Amino acid sequence: MRLAYWMYEGTAHHGVGRVMNSMRNVHAVFHAPQGDDYVNTIFTMLERTPSFPSMTTSVVSGTDLARGTIRLPETLRQVEEKLHPELIVVIASCSTILLQENLEVAAASAHLDADVLVYDANPYRMQENGAAEGLFSELVRRYAAPQPLTEQPSVNILGPASLGFHVRHDLTSLRRMLNTLGVRVNVVAPWGATVDDLRRLPAAWLNIAPYRELGARAADYLEEQFGTPALREAPLGVQPTLRWLNALVDTLNEIGVRRNGPVIRMPHLTAFSLDGMSAPSSVPWFARTADMESYAGKSAFIFGDATHTVGMTKFLRDELGMPIAGAGTYLLKEANWVREQLKGYVSDDQFLSTDEFQVTAARIAELTPELICGTQMERHTARKYDLNCMVIAPPTHIENHLLSYRPFLGFDGADTIADEVYTTCTLGMEKHLIDLFGDAGLEHDDGLAPTADRQIAVAADAEVAVSVAEAVVDGQSSTVDPTWSQEAESMLKKVPFFVRGKAKGNVEKYARDHGIALITADVLLTAKENIGA
Repeated sequence: MRLAYWMYEGTAHHGVGRVMNSMRNVHAVFHAPQGDDYVNTIFTMLERTPSFPSMTTSVVSGTDLARGTIRLPETLRQVEEKLHPELIVVIASCSTILLQENLEVAAASAHLDADVLVYDANPYRMQENGAAEGLFSELVRRYAAPQPLTEQPSVNILGPASLGFHVRHDLTSLRRMLNTLGVRVNVVAPWGATVDDLRRLPAAWLNIAPYRELGARAADYLEEQFGTPALREAPLGVQPTLRWLNALVDTLNEIGVRRNGPVIRMPHLTAFSLDGMSAPSSVPWFARTADMESYAGKSAFIFGDATHTVGMTKFLRDELGMPIAGAGTYLLKEANWVREQLKGYVSDDQFLSTDEFQVTAARIAELTPELICGTQMERHTARKYDLNCMVIAPPTHIENHLLSYRPFLGFDGADTIADEVYTTCTLGMEKHLIDLFGDAGLEHDDGLAPTADRQIAVAADAEVAVSVAEAVVDGQSSTVDPTWSQEAESMLKKVPFFVRGKAKGNVEKYARDHGIALITADVLLTAKENIGA
């Protein structure tokens, strides 16, 4: 049944594609039936890079199965002849893994010059993030080689990958800050890395692994095997970025003392701004303006992956002053970590851990928060309930894969997020103002005699009223859901849309409790006076 639903995480197939499409001079070959090459279409549509995805499907047909034919060796030879990759990763799809074929033997029979890795990502036990993290860490274990550290302070950035949430922009933001400190980037992986880059990973003084979902396991291995320390926090927000910078400088200076290396000094914070003269972020100032103070009492609900759920929850409360109505994650394996990180921000009752979007949608309907920060699926839910939503984590849509510079990490990212919060809420307010003040004359209502449509609506209201009267027996109304007159619906539209659903529910409950099946303008006003709807 779950296959009939939207899922927060993609398949293992998709996770392998994210790593392989990130790297250079490597290729993925999927042993799969026709149709499982959908990943190529997804990456072509969303990644918005000039190169074609580094993936090929070795098609398994019904005829091949009947004849006992396996096309994989020939596909591998064709890929090598055409593309000359240094590494080919072979993976079976969820359909072909049921055949239990020995892909190691089949791949070896192709007699390739390239390295071939048959990656065992069982799609029935593994999803997108697990497959991506597992493959990347396996590649690091396979290729990372002992070597001296670089002469100058250097870092690896682990985790940016194809179809990650704003990761290319995050990478630019991180590079800008490192460049300001005079710290060299040794390797970025998997994004843009080659096999040779993976070999050079142990030369860095420090590993930066900001994403809990990808890169953390590789950082653990490099620390255990080569003693390379790791900075695992995500610099999401102004204060977290300041702490991140100080931790980075302290760690590199500790290593530098042992190596008689240069001392890294924190420059004046203006050095981190885009123009080199201003404050690095406008968030501290903006949070104190009248514009932002109007949102300080608005509640927010945050749901997504581990990294962005934690970062956004802390940012919204600590830096923008928004109350947190609830938070959660669809990454069940990370739920305990997220819950621990958010102690003091949400209670156990406010925390949600689920990988079923219907459960999340029900929580949103219950809370009706003024701002939702979630995935593409929460955006759909928000539209259903007329609520404000900004996307802060995958799964995403094409509008979240932007050409312009829109990072989430660093000082630049803090400004991006604050802008997104403000415009999301402001555009929602614009909708409310249109509802409240009308269409500015776009639709003419001269107040003259009612139109035929209006007369029909009035007649329909009267008919419903008669049926209500007939339904009342001994002072008890029949158990029918109340309906709304046209006039009452017009009044309801003047209620701010972000609380309209709750107000409507309160009025309907009042009507049911009092045996009223037709909600008129008078009923709405009476309900409002009695229950504050």
